[in-house]
Amino acid sequence: MNRIQTGIALSVALAGVAACGGDDTTGPLDRVDAIVFLQRTPRNEMGDIFQYRSYRPGGRIVKLSPPTADGKLEELCCSNAGSEFADIDISNYDLSFDAQANPPKGEIVFSGKLSDAQNYGLFILHLETGAVDQLATDPMYDFLNPVFMPGDKILFTTNKSVEEGAPQHRDEYERGVTLQVGSMNRDGTGMVLGPRNLSHRVFPTMTSDGRILLTQWDHLGDMNAGHLMFMNPDMTTLREAFGKESTGVTNSYLKAHEISPGRFVAIGTSRDRTVQSGAILDIRLGKTATDNGAVRANIDMSEANAEARILTPNVPLGREPSSMTIGRYYDAYPLDAADYPTLVVSWSDGTVESGTLEAAGKSAQFGLYVYDSKAKARRPLYDDLEKWDVLARPLAPRPAPPQIPASGTHQFDQETTLIGSMDVYQSSVATITRGDAVAVRVIEGFSTEEGIPRDFGLTEHEGAAILGQAPVEADGSWAALIPANVPVHVQPIDKFGMALVNEPVWFSGKKGESRFCGGCHESRTDATVIQPGVTQAIGRGPANLHATTLRGDRVSSGFTRTGTVGIPWDRALQPIFDAKCVSCHNGTPGPANPSWTIMDPMTGASFTWTFNLSGGPATYGVGDAMLSGYSASHLSLIGPSMRDLERADLVVVGDLKVYIEPGNARDSELMKKLNPMQLYPSPDGNVRAFPGMPVHARDVGADLTADEYFLLNAMADAGGQFYSRENAPGAP
Repeated sequence: MNRIQTGIALSVALAGVAACGGDDTTGPLDRVDAIVFLQRTPRNEMGDIFQYRSYRPGGRIVKLSPPTADGKLEELCCSNAGSEFADIDISNYDLSFDAQANPPKGEIVFSGKLSDAQNYGLFILHLETGAVDQLATDPMYDFLNPVFMPGDKILFTTNKSVEEGAPQHRDEYERGVTLQVGSMNRDGTGMVLGPRNLSHRVFPTMTSDGRILLTQWDHLGDMNAGHLMFMNPDMTTLREAFGKESTGVTNSYLKAHEISPGRFVAIGTSRDRTVQSGAILDIRLGKTATDNGAVRANIDMSEANAEARILTPNVPLGREPSSMTIGRYYDAYPLDAADYPTLVVSWSDGTVESGTLEAAGKSAQFGLYVYDSKAKARRPLYDDLEKWDVLARPLAPRPAPPQIPASGTHQFDQETTLIGSMDVYQSSVATITRGDAVAVRVIEGFSTEEGIPRDFGLTEHEGAAILGQAPVEADGSWAALIPANVPVHVQPIDKFGMALVNEPVWFSGKKGESRFCGGCHESRTDATVIQPGVTQAIGRGPANLHATTLRGDRVSSGFTRTGTVGIPWDRALQPIFDAKCVSCHNGTPGPANPSWTIMDPMTGASFTWTFNLSGGPATYGVGDAMLSGYSASHLSLIGPSMRDLERADLVVVGDLKVYIEPGNARDSELMKKLNPMQLYPSPDGNVRAFPGMPVHARDVGADLTADEYFLLNAMADAGGQFYSRENAPGAP
């Protein structure tokens, strides 16, 4: 049976299912003239859900009209567009708001790669004529995920960097060059690149209120997930939508489409090994209400009020292989707004997990189905067994959302981004006693694009540069000017220089953008009120935190409370250990130097490490599985990488004591042992962070200076990295 016959056979099956109910055969596609979908050559490995460079020639955009048993399959693009399209792979597409099937009208914008030697570019297919225009994007970079916006604009994602001359960030695990957002005019002119996240931003979609909803990879220490985020079409005002604040049901959410205002269907899945597919979720971003039988979720919309209904309860939400008849869903598009919506979906049966598929030499096989989410029933629509049939949607006009005006700019230097809070004590993630916060520390994130080796140390944290500290005023406000377009996260700190809470996400802003919030991750539904109407921080003027300093110049001028930007372990911390610690903590087994052991459970071979604060290189492991500990002091204080041990099939035997909790100096055993002195507003060795507890360094006659306490506190709070920007080739 050839592929066209396969599709017709499955459509006949669908018609038979409908006819069994009697004379009423009305279905969700009966009023649809045609559906459009993408056909891609099957593959068994696509990387994690954020990767985009999986190229196989043979992609095409097709139309099934009508979407019934006697429908006609027609290729819209691109075998008729010229010989240069013969090996194209099409990644994703979007329909213009006026697109329709009969008569043909409107446009399709899509991302395509013409050969393995080229990058993905953007193309416009004119439905009236079948002509294809390639938009003028930089051929040195990839452009994907195009979305039509009102006002004759197109949003897209790209690995081109908004910082002129600066390489793009690379993600935490695969070290793939990350995708960020950009926009252009419909004809390809007027390209603008948006501010960057440290990891990928993918799968944008327009919402009926004019905003963009997209998936953002949030990675910061233990945070490692793909969340749904809102932003304005001018790529400002980025806000959380779903997945954080304990509202999520799995690791990542992608390919969202609006069902009704405040309500979306999306795929929920593990971050990796699922061929970018998973379970189908009905996500409601606010408190639920109904309107003439249609479900609305637009009351008190906030991430804290969001919830998700799993429409495919048997599909794994993790990365374990799925079973026969269960499979996984590549995407879903809503056909109505019922309490249990009907969807057109792409589904593959059986074991959909990349490792298992690759080992078996097989690929997932995604075909099109109509899914009744109430009955949990799939009805086949079309399946070409030589292709993936994915991303189906009706070829029909839809209302264009309103145009949101461009955000206003702040009143300071327009080359910078203004950040701050009206009251840092307003928080939904921590309780901060009023008066405890003396400043807010702002930390810039970066990745291996700086020339650093693959990892920054034994922790899961990325590169960190302390841009500086903005004072917290009496009314709880703070404000700072920072470099535009760079990812940062913030920490309110106390008088000992330790973080009171660590905001676990990166954010960034455009030139001139104001990212001012109510508090430190404040409630998204409550109003933050200030008196008499202007914060004291703005009245005083925002702190200038390297706001216009060039990237390469954002390095430490000295390892002091005022000169520190990066904290390279070998240059900033090892001198402290050498001068104050190694005379006792030298790797000689005993009470001052405990040991831990790792073992290969298959062979029984083991390795023992003894606490040692010297600066020499360190390795640990068993047999051929030898791992880098960077330096003896780093391995002793941070502990071995649990991820590396798991990959090497090694286990820890006995008690492993870790002395630095990355991102949390206050709860780190090292800081409790050292008991730091007061640093702000001025150093005071008589005031200690943990009253009544010993002060180890002072008690042994080697007390630390205020600058040394600052460095250790800041290192722990920033993530416990070994490498910093100061270690990059060519750095001062």
